[in-house]
Amino acid sequence: MDWSIVIAICEIIGAVAIVATLAYLSVQIRQNAKALERQEDIARSQILQNRADSVTNLAVLISSVQENVELVKKLKSSEEIGPADLSPEENIRAYLLLTAIRSNLENAYLQYKRGYLPEDFYKTAGVKNNRDWGALLIKFGLPLTEDFKMELERIITATENTGDTT
Repeated sequence: MDWSIVIAICEIIGAVAIVATLAYLSVQIRQNAKALERQEDIARSQILQNRADSVTNLAVLISSVQENVELVKKLKSSEEIGPADLSPEENIRAYLLLTAIRSNLENAYLQYKRGYLPEDFYKTAGVKNNRDWGALLIKFGLPLTEDFKMELERIITATENTGDTT
C-alpha cells in the first residue's frame, strides 16, 4: 500500500471538513446576526413603549390635580416667568412637576444619544419638548447633566436665532 495516497486522501478529507466547518460557521454567524437584529428591534420597540407610558404618566400627573393644570398654564404663559414670580407652594409644585418633565426629557435625550431611540423620533418629539420646556428647566435650576444642558441651550439659541432647532 502506498502511504502517499492515504496521506493525500486524508488531506482531501481534512480540507473538505474544514470547508464544511467554515460553511456551517458562516450560516450560524448569519443566523446569530439576524437574531441580534430582531432582539434590538424588540428592545427599541420596548423603549418607545416605555417612552409613551412615561409621557402618559406625566400627563396624568399634571392633569389629575387642578392646581397642577393651573400652574402649568402659568408657567407656559410667559417666557419671563421664574421662581421669583411664584408663591412658595407654587415653587414646590413647579419644582416637582419640572423634575418629572426633566427626567422624561433627559432620559429621552440619553436614549437618543446611545442609539436606542430613532433619530427622527428625537428630532421631532424630543427637540420640540426640549424647546418647549428647556428654558424653564434651566431657570428653575433643576439638576441637569452638562451634555443635556448644552443640548437645551443649543435648541433654545437655535430657536431664538432662526426658529430652526436642528
